[in-house]
Amino acid sequence: MAERALGLCRSLSEPAPLLEARILEHLGSINVRNHAYDIAIAYYKRALDAAGSIRDLRRLARINHGLGVAHDGRGDHDRAVEFVRKALVLYGQEGDMVSLARAENELGLLLMRSGRLQRAEKLFVTALGRLDSSGTEIGRSHYLLSLGELYLTAGRVAEAIPIIRDAIERAGRLNERLAKSTGHHLLGEAMERLGDPAAADDEYHLALDLLRNDGVDARLIEVHIS
Repeated sequence: MAERALGLCRSLSEPAPLLEARILEHLGSINVRNHAYDIAIAYYKRALDAAGSIRDLRRLARINHGLGVAHDGRGDHDRAVEFVRKALVLYGQEGDMVSLARAENELGLLLMRSGRLQRAEKLFVTALGRLDSSGTEIGRSHYLLSLGELYLTAGRVAEAIPIIRDAIERAGRLNERLAKSTGHHLLGEAMERLGDPAAADDEYHLALDLLRNDGVDARLIEVHIS
């Protein structure tokens, strides 16, 4: 459908760069969701070319953000950081605080994986603060889980547990089932760190059950039943 729309867009008598960029970005996003990262990157690059003649900061930010996610998916950490940083700047210029928070969380995850925990923590806290200021509740559980995972990574288990529990409660209230599953998984890790294998096993099973109920097969590999 999107490819057909792209063909129609290009057949117009007058160039429509904004529409073409939007369609190409959408095709990039579809391929990211399908884990076809090289194809996604190609679409996003074409979207950047199409958007070169327009001054739509939000569109440019979204394309760069998508490029960051796609490069992360293919294991190119440095390029992922580069593009997410660009998106962060563009979201800030546009004044889109919710999207800016999302990019800060994304960048924080990238930095956390490379061991830059102090910088990542600042980004997570800043992102959560932006959600507070905007009154945004949807998706907050994911940001809390990022911070909880960082505390676990840093060995700060006592700080991680209440944050993870808060995320699980919020995710349950808003029916964010993947976030709730991730929360139980992280809580299982925390219980293991505390030397309570029975409690850890309960949490892992809760995470697994949620994923099975939603048919999220790819994530099952990440949940290890102790």
